[in-house]
Amino acid sequence: MTRPCLSTLAVLLTTFSLAQSTGEELVRNGGFEFLDKEPDTYDMIKRAVGWDNVTIGYSEVFSKLAPAKTVGIPMNDYGQMDPKEGDHYAGFFGWKDDEKWNFETGGDPFVAGWSSYSEYITSELMKPLEEGREYEVSFWVALSGNSDRAVSGIGAYFSEDKLNEQHRRFLRQKPQVSVDGFVEKKGEWVEVKGTFEADGGERYITIGTWPSAGFDGKRLIAGPDNKYAYYYVDGISVKALPKEEPAK
Repeated sequence: MTRPCLSTLAVLLTTFSLAQSTGEELVRNGGFEFLDKEPDTYDMIKRAVGWDNVTIGYSEVFSKLAPAKTVGIPMNDYGQMDPKEGDHYAGFFGWKDDEKWNFETGGDPFVAGWSSYSEYITSELMKPLEEGREYEVSFWVALSGNSDRAVSGIGAYFSEDKLNEQHRRFLRQKPQVSVDGFVEKKGEWVEVKGTFEADGGERYITIGTWPSAGFDGKRLIAGPDNKYAYYYVDGISVKALPKEEPAK
C-alpha cells in the first residue's frame, strides 16, 4: 500500500534532520517514496520531493497508483518492474535516437533525426561534501523490458552548483562514480557502486549517462527496433566513509 503524499512531508523533514545530525545518509528521498502528488503520466519527476530534471529531457516517477499505460507499477509503458524498495521508483532515457519512421518504400525504415536524446535527474544533498573526505555512492538501475538498446556510462556526478541545460543531449561532465560496461539485463536491478574523494563543496548529485565515462550503445535485437535504452532507478545513497585516524 502506498504512503499518503502530502502528509509525508513532515515525516520526510524529520528524516532529513536525523540524517543531518548523524552524518549518515546524504541523499534526500533516494527511494522516491515521498511525493507532493501521485504521478498520473510521463515527465513528472518533480513530484518526487527533492528531485528535478537537468535538461529539457524530462524524466518519470513511477507509482503503484498510476495507470499501467504510462507510469504504473509493476506494468508501465516501458515494461514490467517491481521496485527495488518501497512503492515507487524513477526512470530516465539513458539514450534515445530521435530518428523518425521512413514512410517511403524501400531503403532504411528510419530517417535521421537532429540529435541523440538523454535524460538526467538531480537532487540537492543534505549538506555539502567535505574536501578530502571519501564518500560511498550506490544506486540501483534496471533496463526496462521494452528497451531494444543498452548503454554503458551510467553514473553519478557531484557538483557545487545545480546543473541546468536547455537541450536534450548528453552532458559533458565526468561522473565521479560510474558502472563498468553495459547495463543490459532487462527487468533485473543492477547496483552501481563506488567511492570517490570530494573536492569539497559539492551540493548536488546528478544521475544519467555520461559519454566521458566510456559511453557506448549496444543493439539487443536484430532488425528494426525502438532505438532506446530506458532505465529504472531506485535506492540512491551517498554516505561519508569513516575518517582515518591520524598515526600516533
